[in-house]
Amino acid sequence: MKGYLKIVLLLVLALLSGSCEKDDLCTPDQAVTPRLVIEFKDALNPLEDKAVDRIQVQEIGSTDFAPIDSDDTLVLTNATTISIPLRTNSSTTSYNFILTEDNEVNSDNINFNYTLSEEYVSRSCGFRIVYNNLIAVQTPEAAVTRWIDRVLILEDDITNNTDVHVQILH
Repeated sequence: MKGYLKIVLLLVLALLSGSCEKDDLCTPDQAVTPRLVIEFKDALNPLEDKAVDRIQVQEIGSTDFAPIDSDDTLVLTNATTISIPLRTNSSTTSYNFILTEDNEVNSDNINFNYTLSEEYVSRSCGFRIVYNNLIAVQTPEAAVTRWIDRVLILEDDITNNTDVHVQILH
């Protein structure tokens, strides 16, 4: 009788522990709308990283600075990579990239255009936004006043936070 009770108890526990489906759990990395990952490279040697002394990013028309890493930091020093949010309610996001170097502030503007797409993640996570067909348009400026030389699109579909999507050569 004891053996039979143990077997029934084990079967009940096995059924209960196996009742959670993959769709019932949502990990933070699954549900996150990805950010635009940008790395900074040397304009004279694009294979070399070139850190920026002090970088801030501000959306055009806003008085607030945008978070530029996964910890929502607003200012980074000696950075070679940043990740910024794109608007989820518009197909354009325009940013001023503000560089402070040798106590001089220089701001360059880049407009990011894209197609918004909803992606179903799971029953518990719901949907997230992904960005497709990314285009970066740098506002023309005299060469002596700009700090960004070129903007290169490496990945025009933004579906995760690990791939580098854009390179800024300076």
